[in-house]
Amino acid sequence: MKITYELSRPPLKTVEILGIGCFEGDKDFLKRSSCLDAHTKEALQKILSAKKILFKCGETFFTPAPFMKSAGAVFFIGLGKRDKFCLERVRKAAAKFLAQAKTFKYKNARLDLDSLIEKFSLAEIAGAAVEGARLSNYRFDKYKSKPVPAAVVDEFLLASGRAEKAPAVKVSIAESETLMEGVVFARNLSNEPANVMTPSRLANAAKEMAAKNNLGCKVLGRNEIKKLGMGGILAVSRGSAEEPRFIILENRVRKPKFSNPIVLVGKGITFDTGGISIKPSNDMDKMKFDMCGAAAVIGAMKAVANLKLPVKVVGLAPVCENMPGGRAQRPGDIITISNGKTVEVLNTDAEGRLILADALSYAAKYKPKALIDIATLTGSCAATFADLATGLMGTDPELVDRIRRAGEYAGERCWELPLWDEYFDLIKAAYADIQNISKKYAGTITAGMFLKEFADHTKTWAHLDIAGTAWNEGGPKTLSPIGATGVGVRLFVRLIKSYL
Repeated sequence: MKITYELSRPPLKTVEILGIGCFEGDKDFLKRSSCLDAHTKEALQKILSAKKILFKCGETFFTPAPFMKSAGAVFFIGLGKRDKFCLERVRKAAAKFLAQAKTFKYKNARLDLDSLIEKFSLAEIAGAAVEGARLSNYRFDKYKSKPVPAAVVDEFLLASGRAEKAPAVKVSIAESETLMEGVVFARNLSNEPANVMTPSRLANAAKEMAAKNNLGCKVLGRNEIKKLGMGGILAVSRGSAEEPRFIILENRVRKPKFSNPIVLVGKGITFDTGGISIKPSNDMDKMKFDMCGAAAVIGAMKAVANLKLPVKVVGLAPVCENMPGGRAQRPGDIITISNGKTVEVLNTDAEGRLILADALSYAAKYKPKALIDIATLTGSCAATFADLATGLMGTDPELVDRIRRAGEYAGERCWELPLWDEYFDLIKAAYADIQNISKKYAGTITAGMFLKEFADHTKTWAHLDIAGTAWNEGGPKTLSPIGATGVGVRLFVRLIKSYL
């Protein structure tokens, strides 16, 4: 699908369908459209008056428009109340509009950007529309021997009558396309089956991506991991025939905004059986998604490189499988993480925090301006937030607030949970410095408390638990089909931009 900006001045190119955003209670929204002439506005107003549509958020109305010269039909998308308007509503409006166009097998469509303007600039509205279009248009059917042909909109026109805003809009469209390439890359990595996306193949995918996008990349194997004393990665990977990897990505910046890098760390368990503390068989197939944190970091690094952001960014991804076997770690084992702290492993299914502990410790060498990890870490986070928010914890209020605002803007909402000192009592170990699970309660928070012990070299650390937001298994949604969502990529890019 080709997405282009169009200055909506007559004569307009004829398309098969026009999309118009409508705010709840706004009776004059047609007057703001630059895609309609006076005769068409009058005709549409009569149709809408007869229907008495409120245009609450998500409410839509379709009508053929034989009286129009520039479009054969019009699709109205409810945006809800103005005071609750956000860019996520633009994304979903664009997605719903294109879904309607596909229903009728239309090949070209025009979205009236001027009808969507509220709170944000025209450039921001255009960028969000691109995101909605690309996110909803994604498919992963490479393993279907006979994939069902999908309806396709060949041309998506983003129209506005504001000629003076055209340069900024075009830049925003291009940047959003680049961002979406990072999201799609992350989704593709995550959706691959675990027999394909093994630790070595994920590392190779990162290396190939880095070579094509001017990123530095180094991949450590078992021997190098062992030399660094990364006991967490070594312990988790022991039960698997697949060798562990540690991926290091760095963008190349000639004149960075500041000298210390932002370091992103992503959990990369390419398949998680739970190890000897084995998971129930129901839905174990979904455990190929336990590397979505690593995929988010890799996808974000791709986007950061191509957006040429003047910020040093480092991406770290500890990658392995968690399998049972004769050499697998056992409940009760005590391991040593690379920063010297010892961990009593009470449950081998709490493995993500063990490999993240090594990666967070390794990040100390960079003296990061900000250190953020992202992981499908705890089922209790999904139980708390479902798929509506990512769990957020951190040691620096300014960084936590910056992440929260970035998530709100990017459409990847986060909600903060506390890291009160008293929670550490729940993970005090009998025979080591710390144990890898709490005795019973506060699973998400105590996982964050555990990670905090290995990020103590910096005052600016935050943790994102994407267990509920990393994949969509309940059926296609407006912005994502079944499978990986690519969550984290958009948030990270927005976060990094906030430092500029």
